[in-house]
Amino acid sequence: MAQIDTAIFCQLGSLSADGYFIFELKTSRFVYLNDSIAKLWELPLDDIFEKPALLLKNIHPEDADHVVSCYEETLESKTEKKYEFRLLFNDYEKYLRTSVFTLTDSTSLYLLGIVEDTTIMRHNKIHIEQINSRKNITLEVLAHDLKEPFGMIKLAASSIEDSLNHTGDLKVMEALAFIKDMCARNLLLVRSMINREFLKSSAIEIGKERADLVWELRDVVRFYKRSKLGRTKNIQFTSSAETIYLRLDTMKFLQVINNLISNALKFTADDGFIGLHAEAYENTVLISVTDNGIGIPEELQAGLFDHLPQTLRSGLKGEESGGFGMGIIKAIVELHRGKIWFTSKVGVGTTFYIELPK
Repeated sequence: MAQIDTAIFCQLGSLSADGYFIFELKTSRFVYLNDSIAKLWELPLDDIFEKPALLLKNIHPEDADHVVSCYEETLESKTEKKYEFRLLFNDYEKYLRTSVFTLTDSTSLYLLGIVEDTTIMRHNKIHIEQINSRKNITLEVLAHDLKEPFGMIKLAASSIEDSLNHTGDLKVMEALAFIKDMCARNLLLVRSMINREFLKSSAIEIGKERADLVWELRDVVRFYKRSKLGRTKNIQFTSSAETIYLRLDTMKFLQVINNLISNALKFTADDGFIGLHAEAYENTVLISVTDNGIGIPEELQAGLFDHLPQTLRSGLKGEESGGFGMGIIKAIVELHRGKIWFTSKVGVGTTFYIELPK
C-alpha cells in the first residue's frame, strides 16, 4: 500500500466525525482507526486495536448474520460495497452505514472504509414514512366514511324533491338540486384528491434502504383495524417470521400495500375477510393480499395492469376507481426488482402476490 495514500486517508480520518478504518486480513488487525470509530462503538480506541472482535459485541443480534454476510461478500467481490446495520446498547440503538473498499499490496489484502452514524436521519425517515403512509390510509378511510353521509344526504334530497314535484315550489326544488350537486361534487373531489396523492408520491425514483418488512406491514394493518373500515371487515396479518429484512423504498412500497388493501375493501362485502401474509424464503419474500370478495371477471383480468378503461369498476358501495392505481403498483414492484401477479375467481375472491428479492 503506497505510503502517501495511507497518509492522506489517515489525515482525512483525523478531521472527520465519521469513522475511518484500515484492516489487514493477514494479521486480522487494524492498521488504522480514527477516534470517531471509538465514539461510534462507545469503546476505548486502544481496546479495539487490541481486540478487534470487541466491535462484534455491539452488533444488533438481528443484524449479526447480515454483518457476517457483508464481510464475506466484500472479500469475494473485492469491489466497493455499501452496507447498513445497527448497534445495540442497553436502552437504545444506532444505525450505521459503511462504505468498504479492498486494496492489496505485495504482501497483504486490506479492507478500508468509512462508517457514518445515520441514526437521526434514519429515525426521521421512518417518522416521515409513517406519517405519509397513515396520511394515505386516512384519506382512503375518509373517502369511505364521507361517501355514506353524502350519499344519504343526496338520497334524502331526492326523496324530498319527489314529494315537492306536486307542489311546484321552485325555490325549494332549486335548493335540493344544489344539495345533490354539491354532494356529487364533493365525493368526486375526495376521490380525485386521493388519486392525485397516490400518483404524486409514486411517480418519483425510489430510494431503497434496509427495513423490517414485518414491522411495516403489521403497522399498516393495525391502522386499518382502528378505523371504521376495520370494524366492517375481518382484516388479518400473518408472517412466517418475526422479522424479515429487505431493501425497500418503504414509503413507495407501503403505497402498493395500501392500494391493494383498499381495492380488497371495495370489492369485499361487510364481515368479509382480507388477509395480508409475508412468507420468507431463502432468496425471496412472497407477500400476498387475499380477500373473499366478488372476484375479477375473467374478461377483465388480462388488462388489469394496463390502464384499460374496461377494467375500471366501481366498488360494492359505489366507490370510484382511479384508473391508474394498478399500473403504478406494478411499476413500483418492478423498480424493487420484483414481480406481481394475481389469481381470482368470481364469487370466491382474489389474491395478489408480490415476490421481492432479499
